[in-house]
Amino acid sequence: MGGDFGPRVVVAALITSLRKHHGASALVFGDRHMLAAEISICTDPSILGRIDIRHCDSVIGDEDKPSSVLRHKQDSSMGLAVKAVADGEAQACISAGNTGALMALGLVHLKTLPGISRPAICTTFPTSLGRSYMLDLGANLDCSPQQLHQFALLGSLTAQALEGIAEPIVRLVNVGEEATKGGESMAQTAALLSTDPLLNYQGYVEGDGIFEGSTDVVVCDGFTGNVALKTSEGLATMINGMFKALLASSLIARIGAIFMRSLLMGLKSRLDPAFYNGAYLLGLNGVVVKSHGGASEKAFGHALDVALDAAEHNLPGVLSPILQGRMENGTNEDL
Repeated sequence: MGGDFGPRVVVAALITSLRKHHGASALVFGDRHMLAAEISICTDPSILGRIDIRHCDSVIGDEDKPSSVLRHKQDSSMGLAVKAVADGEAQACISAGNTGALMALGLVHLKTLPGISRPAICTTFPTSLGRSYMLDLGANLDCSPQQLHQFALLGSLTAQALEGIAEPIVRLVNVGEEATKGGESMAQTAALLSTDPLLNYQGYVEGDGIFEGSTDVVVCDGFTGNVALKTSEGLATMINGMFKALLASSLIARIGAIFMRSLLMGLKSRLDPAFYNGAYLLGLNGVVVKSHGGASEKAFGHALDVALDAAEHNLPGVLSPILQGRMENGTNEDL
C-alpha cells in the first residue's frame, strides 16, 4: 500500500515478475478491494493461483514515525508483511513505503544477524566495469568505526554470495585516498578494516572513484551514502533529459541515433536509475528489500528481482553462520 502509487504499480510489477519467475508466489498485504481491482487485469490462472491477498485495515503513511508504528501499527500491511518473513511464510519482504518504519519493524520481528548492531541500506551502483555494492545509504547517518566495520563485512560477504567474487575489494569513502586524510574516526575505521582477515581492504576511495569499477564494496556512513545516491540518480536523470533534447534538436541527430540505436539503448539502460532500484536492509536476519517510493512499474519490478535473488541465495542463512563463527572464535569483539 506504500509508495507514491500504491497497488497500481506494485500489482502490475508483481504480475510481470510472476510471468518470468514460474516458481515464485506472493502474499500481497493491503486493502482487499483495491488489490483485487488491480489484480483483475490478469486473467492467467497460472499467475492468479500464486497470489494470496491478505486484507489489512491499517496502513503506514510517510509521516508516521517508527516509534508510533511500533506502538500502534504492527498490524499494518507493512507490519504483517515483515512478520510473514519472521514466521517463515515468506522468504522475502519488499515495500515501497516508509523506510524508517520498515527498518523498525524489521528489527522487532527479524532481529539482526550475529554481531551486527544496526542494519544498513545497501544497493548496487553502476560502474565503468559493472557494478559495486554501497552501504550505508541512509539508515545510519552517524556511524562509529565499529558500525562501519560491520557494514564492510556485510557488504563483502554479500558480494561473495550474490556475485561469486572470491575476495571482494573493499574501500572506505573519504575526502582523499592518502592515509593521512580524514579525521580520527576515519583512521580508526581504516585500522579495523585493514586488520580483518575476512576483508580485502584496499584503502580509501574518493567520490569520483566510486564509479571507476576498481571497488566491489564501497563503505560509508548513511549521510554520505544518501547524498551520493541521490546525486547519482539526479545526474543520470539529467543525462537522459539532455540526450532526449539532443535527439530532438535536429534531423541529423535523429538519423545518427537510428544507426547507433543498439549502443545508445545499452548505455541508457546502464544509466537508468530504475535498473538499480531495490535496496537490501542488510544485517537483518531475513530478506527485506526497500523500493524507492516513486518507483515506476519497471523499477519496482527490478526491486522484486533483487528480493528474489537474495531469497534464492538464502542470503541471511549464508551470512549468519560466518558471523556467528567470528563471535565464537573471539574475532568479532569490536562488532
